[in-house]
Amino acid sequence: MAAKILMVGSIMMDLILQMPRIPHPSESILGTTYSNAGGGKGSNSAVAAAKVGGDVSVCATLGKDANGEALYNMVKDLGIDVSNLCSVEGANTGMAVIMLEEDGMNRLAIYTGANNNTTPEAVEAAFEGKEYDALMMQLEIPLEANIRAFEIARERGMITCLDAGPAQDYPIEKFQGITILSPNETETDALVGILPKDDETCIAASKILKERSNCKYVVLKMGDKGSFIYGEGICQMVPTFKVDAVDPTAAGDCFTGVLVKQFAETGDIIASARYASAAAAVSVQHLGAQPSLPTKEQVEAFLAERA
Repeated sequence: MAAKILMVGSIMMDLILQMPRIPHPSESILGTTYSNAGGGKGSNSAVAAAKVGGDVSVCATLGKDANGEALYNMVKDLGIDVSNLCSVEGANTGMAVIMLEEDGMNRLAIYTGANNNTTPEAVEAAFEGKEYDALMMQLEIPLEANIRAFEIARERGMITCLDAGPAQDYPIEKFQGITILSPNETETDALVGILPKDDETCIAASKILKERSNCKYVVLKMGDKGSFIYGEGICQMVPTFKVDAVDPTAAGDCFTGVLVKQFAETGDIIASARYASAAAAVSVQHLGAQPSLPTKEQVEAFLAERA
């Protein structure tokens, strides 16, 4: 049975600018190409979960503009439930400008826009008359909306996951008992003042994160090192797969969405992290956030090649 997942979070239009390198202050650089693609941490994770077989619904807010219309149709065409994907007058759809260098390094500037209009009341409506196995959240919508989503999910005994990005000091104490708390390296540093780079610093940071949130698992996203899992007697790095990266923009969101979907179906956090790492490895070999997200068949073919 496919996991039923509710994503409460962000949706944005990505503008991807490819260039030889990032310009210095006051310098102009001629780019090579530009393109648009669906993005936003929440939307990326929802699409990732759906493409590997999850039964996904989204609760998010768009502006009533051309980007909002395009994103609505993109998500709907993937078979995701958009009954709680709302549009509001007077707000621009969120946008991320992604500057992508030739070596695969990227830098992002994010305008949250209409994502700021997601309310606790909208979250409550997304739960009405529906049952879900898991909830996914991120930090690109108002805090009170995330808190309300978590409260309802906790009352229902659902699996809950907070992707703690973008990097900021965030009151994770308000998410007591969350199932999975998953920051990357810079997000961990922003939360606890420790930049994880090896087993010692991963353990130190994870202990603080676990104490503050009383989460079941801390899952640190460590880029090309893999993911560090801490909790329930587990304390180990799950290595990633070595590939030639083209665009890492949605790799972390891909990992999170696939991790939650797999964990909701299997209950095995280590196996789920390995599968999610494979999905992320496939994604970084392609340009764009959502266009790069792999299907279940692609992930399983990738794993079969490395068995």
